[in-house]
Amino acid sequence: MEKKPRNPNEKILSKGLIIKSVLQGIFIFAASFGSYWFMLSKGSQADLARSMGLTVIMLANLFLVQVNSSDNDFVYISLKMTGKDRFMRFISMLTVLLILVILYTPLNSFLKLAPLSAAQLLAACFIAAASVFWYEFVKLVKKKKCS
Repeated sequence: MEKKPRNPNEKILSKGLIIKSVLQGIFIFAASFGSYWFMLSKGSQADLARSMGLTVIMLANLFLVQVNSSDNDFVYISLKMTGKDRFMRFISMLTVLLILVILYTPLNSFLKLAPLSAAQLLAACFIAAASVFWYEFVKLVKKKKCS
């Protein structure tokens, strides 16, 4: 709420914002589908591969909220700010809880998913983070350019 209101004549979606969103979407898709394809190519069952792809996309979107919460500040600063926001904490915990419920309860057989091992879950976290946190380098370059 520190930012001034947008000029009413200004476009809501700028060219830069559209490019940023498309690139972030491509990276997240590549990470999610790449995880799915990699699991299948290594002989994993389809339900396990689906679990990996779904976990990556859900975690990546959770990380994306943090990365995009500020155009200038790095994610660790955004985490400090959103960490104080009870609603954001609730949504983040709910998302993680839903991932655990769909993977590790009988609901997984209904959804045609399989539980991930601890190593696979950790790998999904790292893949999701990598698919989103690359944008932090873009912020760094922009910050260096402005100073």
